[in-house]
Amino acid sequence: MLAYPAEERDVVLLSTYLLTLVVAQAAAIGIGLAVERYYTPYTGLMVFIPLYFCFFWLAWLFAVRITAPRTRQRDT
Repeated sequence: MLAYPAEERDVVLLSTYLLTLVVAQAAAIGIGLAVERYYTPYTGLMVFIPLYFCFFWLAWLFAVRITAPRTRQRDT
């Protein structure tokens, strides 16, 4: 990643988090609906709810890792 000023790094981090979160929540909805189709609505809900909350945490970890500043290796 390029070297951004602190304010831009914050915006890039939050933008990455929100984009990742939208994709992850869409996946959680799709998985929950697929389970609901083949099993019961209760089972679909019990699959969806943990995924819903877990994806908040995973999206944050992913966004932090992707937007973390990289250190350059020294040529010695």
